[in-house]
Amino acid sequence: MGIEQHIESHLSCKVIDKKTISAGEISSFKILTSTGLSIFAKYQDIENNNLINQASELLLLSESMETPKVLGFSMNCLLLEWIETSHNGDHQAKIGKVLANLHKRTNQYFGFDYDNTIGEMPQYNAINKSVTSWSYFFWEYRLLFQINYALKNKLISHKEYRKLLLIQSKIENLLNISIKPSLLHGDLWSGNIICGINGPIFIDTSCYYGHSEADLALTYMFGGFCNDFYRSYEVYNPLQSGSEQRKPIYMLYHYLNHLNIFGSSYHSGVLSCTNKILDS
Repeated sequence: MGIEQHIESHLSCKVIDKKTISAGEISSFKILTSTGLSIFAKYQDIENNNLINQASELLLLSESMETPKVLGFSMNCLLLEWIETSHNGDHQAKIGKVLANLHKRTNQYFGFDYDNTIGEMPQYNAINKSVTSWSYFFWEYRLLFQINYALKNKLISHKEYRKLLLIQSKIENLLNISIKPSLLHGDLWSGNIICGINGPIFIDTSCYYGHSEADLALTYMFGGFCNDFYRSYEVYNPLQSGSEQRKPIYMLYHYLNHLNIFGSSYHSGVLSCTNKILDS
């Protein structure tokens, strides 16, 4: 069943126009329906829970921030309202405030109710493990999987692998602080925040409960965030002492993830973060 049939099944309307936005394992489209509704649609031929999870996470985050309205979902498709972009002079400050308030939603344990993905990579979330140690969680369920994957696919050498393993003892000390598991967006780069008419709208999540500082890692790496964002965030959720020393730990996860997805152009970022952590 194609995307047209899914839309007809979920929304009882027909597709009038379909424009491809991206193509791949998960393709995305802008759809105009016979009722005049514009839809952002994701579609995959392979049946799994990825798009169902994305819908669940958007609904969860919608309790604290603006997300696109979920119109329908299944193992093959995700149907969202189409968001028109706008210009807002205080867009960055609003992002900071909204994100800080999201991070005030806490949980008893680190992780999530199910495993999800970060880009195209699996993200394991310690289901039913009741993990209360953040340093343990971040090593076992974030860094170690990515490190082993990189070695297996010959994206790092055995020497670099042994060096990366030395990080474990470092993060046990650097992450040995009082942390409440906060609800995280999980994949917070500028491309996953739309400037809407009434404020920022957040998309493409990789949610879990973790250290709030971990949600800021991508904002340091790929740009798109200015001082207004960071100042606003700290007004509502001030960073704990030692955040600069922890920054490369959280950035390393995303550099490893990008290395494993996109290849060697992210190798230098992995080594740079590794050196900063081991030298701290």
